[in-house]
Amino acid sequence: MKRMHWGFAAMAVAVFLAGCSSDNSVNGPGYGTMNVRMTDDPGDYDQVNIVVTQISARLEDGADIDTTGADSLEIEDGWVVLDNETHTYDLMTLQNGVTRQVATELVPAGRYTQVRMKIGEGSNVVIDGVTHPLFVPSGAQSGWKINGVFDVPTDGALSITLDFDAARSIVTTGNGGYILKPVIRAMPTPLSGAIAGILSPATPATIDAIAGPDTLSSARASDTGGFTLSVLPAGAYNVSVRPDSGYRDTTFTNVLVTAGSTHDLGTIVLTPKE
Repeated sequence: MKRMHWGFAAMAVAVFLAGCSSDNSVNGPGYGTMNVRMTDDPGDYDQVNIVVTQISARLEDGADIDTTGADSLEIEDGWVVLDNETHTYDLMTLQNGVTRQVATELVPAGRYTQVRMKIGEGSNVVIDGVTHPLFVPSGAQSGWKINGVFDVPTDGALSITLDFDAARSIVTTGNGGYILKPVIRAMPTPLSGAIAGILSPATPATIDAIAGPDTLSSARASDTGGFTLSVLPAGAYNVSVRPDSGYRDTTFTNVLVTAGSTHDLGTIVLTPKE
């Protein structure tokens, strides 16, 4: 690891984003704040506990990182470290539009092309009350890379949401074990939108946002029937509502999503099966 320390003027600039602040100081332009949040698609588990040991981001031209203007910044082979502490997150608590901040840091302004998440030992999945260890391949331990285009403005802030798909990330082995192979999408929050609605009557159901052949987001209806499909690129979607039992499937076509807003489908009245 290479840790760089630089002198700075005695003027602190507090940067606030989504109710969170950074105490790092800056000396003139050239820096902005990167804020990373995480959410999850539904999975048929009681808990999915992921041990995250580090989150970092790669500047497009990392070799030319300006070394003036921040009091302290960690860099590992061109990766700007956003959070270097170990945290455990239960992905099952991050559904239906719920997000959790996992990193925030003052970084050199510019274009970033990857976010890297290091996942450590101790991750586990709980099924029917029984805890099973999650085997983490060496690739995830050394850093799971998520591609994207993330522009951090000078003296501004960028928020990125990581959509961690627990259902597709956990693979069973022939001997009854579980392997973690992370499936994660990343999108700048200002460029993403959402779809929401309420099922009537409230009943267990899976709701999918489908674009062409791909399901980009899924949700499970809450106890009150509400759902949110989040981290969606702007565009048109088919929304599939699939009750577990007792009611017919329902599909909405050409549901338009715009960046920075939520398309509200309102109350969806389900039709009982005959």
